This record gives sequence, structure tokens and C-alpha cells, in this order.
Amino acid sequence: MINPNEHPLFQERDLEGLFRKTWEIYKKHFGWLFLYSFLGILVLQSFLFTSRLRELISFDYLTNPEKMVEQMGSLFLLLVVFFIGYSILYLFLHYYILYQEWKTENNHFILIKESIKKFALPYLATMFLAFMILITGMMLGVIFFVIGMFAAMIYLATVFTPTSTLLIVEEVNPLEAITGSFKLVHKDLWKTLGYVVVFYILYFVTGIILSSIIMAPFTGNFLEFLSPETTTEIANVSNSLLPDISPAYILISSATSAVTTPLVPVFSILIYFRLKSIELGAQS
Repeated sequence: MINPNEHPLFQERDLEGLFRKTWEIYKKHFGWLFLYSFLGILVLQSFLFTSRLRELISFDYLTNPEKMVEQMGSLFLLLVVFFIGYSILYLFLHYYILYQEWKTENNHFILIKESIKKFALPYLATMFLAFMILITGMMLGVIFFVIGMFAAMIYLATVFTPTSTLLIVEEVNPLEAITGSFKLVHKDLWKTLGYVVVFYILYFVTGIILSSIIMAPFTGNFLEFLSPETTTEIANVSNSLLPDISPAYILISSATSAVTTPLVPVFSILIYFRLKSIELGAQS
């Protein structure tokens, strides 16, 4: 168990300090973070595009709606696989950063083993609870129209930003991790919300720009796909694109995602320690 106030990242930082430290940690561990992110994303994308589940991204549903009902089992399986896969990936990235910043001599194999053995099930349960709360909050937000839905999404995304780190550092159960995140974020809600919004705007813009540049060789068919005249043409174009997904596309797409993926756990960890320093400072 990590004592928060003994960890090197335990410090209250402003927005500039958060971004500077995020970039510093990202550069310091980029090689390994990129490798592990790439391998995890590659496995998941390969599973999608090389199995019969790739059929689920077809637009046949527009001309054959009953097909969606028939495929509900496969759709559910796809969601479960991606939920578990990305959860385990983010769990390890959080665990790796926390322990490599704390004690640099940690063995990577041991870190992988420990993170999965100690936290895989609690982490999955925590992420499931957080997801259900997020969906419920957004549905309730619809009562106040689209603005209410987005407000609920932004608020809950902010609240759950330090949840993964809290679970690992404090070794609590899923319910305590969720309630602990609510209490922790409300120590400095408005600043934290602003920091999270700015981070994710920059994160998504960077991801879009990076994808646009790197995936340019594959955009020819995609541009054709954007302006079909009828729903039948959508289905035809979609089905014609599926066989063209090559190993090169999967590799480059996975590598592109792996470049930005580690930024989220790095930033989330720094938000946790920032809020923890405020909490412990207020208690002293």
C-alpha cells in the first residue's frame, strides 16, 4: 500500500503545473507506456477486425433492422470484451506509473502480475459502477434537455477522474473508491472540473489531429463513405470497406491510439495527488 503523502507526486499543482508534470512523466516513461498501450490496443482491434464480430460495424441494420435483434448476443459480447480489455489496460498503466515514479527498480513482470492479481476484479467492479452512475446521470440530465445531459457527463467525468488511482493507492473496495472520489473531488470541485475539461479538450483535439495525419493513406474510401445518396448505398459502401481492413491499418491505428492513451492515467494520477494534498493539508 502506498502512503499518499510519501509519494513523489504528492503535491498541489495549478493547471500549468499539472500539464508540465504530465508531459514530464509522459516523456520519461514514453517507451514502455507506448509499448504496453500498443500491445493492448492491438489485441483488442485485432479481435474486432479479424473475427466475425467485424460484421457488427456493418450498416446492414439500416436496411435490415431485425438483424440487430438477432445480433444482440454478439454485440453484448463485443462490449464485454472491450470493457474488460480497456479496463485491464488502464489498470496496469495506472499501476505502472504509480510504482515506477515511487520506486524505479520495480520489475515490469511483477508489476503486471501484482496489478492483475490484486486489483483486476475490484477495478472492473469499480469501472462498472462508475459507468452505470455515468449513464444514469446522463439519462436524468436529459430531463433538462441536452445541456443537462452534458453537464451531468462533465461533472461525473470529473468526479471519476481520480477513482482508479484512489482504488490502487488506498486499496479500498469498489464502493469506497466511488464514494471516496466524490468526497475527494469536492475538496476543490470547480478548479478540478476546469482542469479536467481543459485536459480532455486538448486530449481529443490532439487525438483527432494525430489520427488525421497518420491515417491519411487510408482515408480515400472513408471520404467516399461520408456522402452516400441513400441508406442502401451506406450499407453497400460499408460492406465493401470491411474486407479492405488490412494488417497495416490495424497496426497503424493501434500505434496512433497508443501515442495518446498514456496521457489519461498520468493526468488522473496527478489530479488524485493534488486533491489528496489539499485534503491532508486541510486536516493538519
